[in-house]
Amino acid sequence: MLPWHRRKPDIHAKDPALRRAAISADLAGQNALRRLLAADPDAGVREAAARRLSDLVLLRQALESDADERVREAARARYRQLLAGGDDLDLDYRLAALAACCNGQIIAHVARSAREPVLREAAIPRLTDRQLLGEVAAHDENASVRASAEQRLRALNRRGQADEGTSGVDSS
Repeated sequence: MLPWHRRKPDIHAKDPALRRAAISADLAGQNALRRLLAADPDAGVREAAARRLSDLVLLRQALESDADERVREAARARYRQLLAGGDDLDLDYRLAALAACCNGQIIAHVARSAREPVLREAAIPRLTDRQLLGEVAAHDENASVRASAEQRLRALNRRGQADEGTSGVDSS
């Protein structure tokens, strides 16, 4: 095929490769990415959309229920990144998303790595992993976060709650 006849990336193309190329070229806005993640029949297109989408609600839905493991993993990675402050999403939006999150690894990531101390502190009451709490209590740069981790660790020790074999997150 001659170069001037090559098909251009297009999110509406029938060819999934062209839809993926459009996403990679940043030709798809957030509304298009939402639609593609939620409804595209091609897992590669859904995966590419998950890597660029900034909608925490749809990303959580994809990481919990998409049929394809690659899509779930891409959604999980993007969700973790955004929740911890890897973009300009509103703090209140991220706090609400954290409250709705049931994934222990993501909550632990936020407790360790969130940009804002208030977000790290909000994750701490849901942790049951004593080792992680000890690390946060000893090494977090914020005194209030360290104090919250110490308090949570003392509460767990008083309750005698074993963290072996648990998800590392308190479901209550």
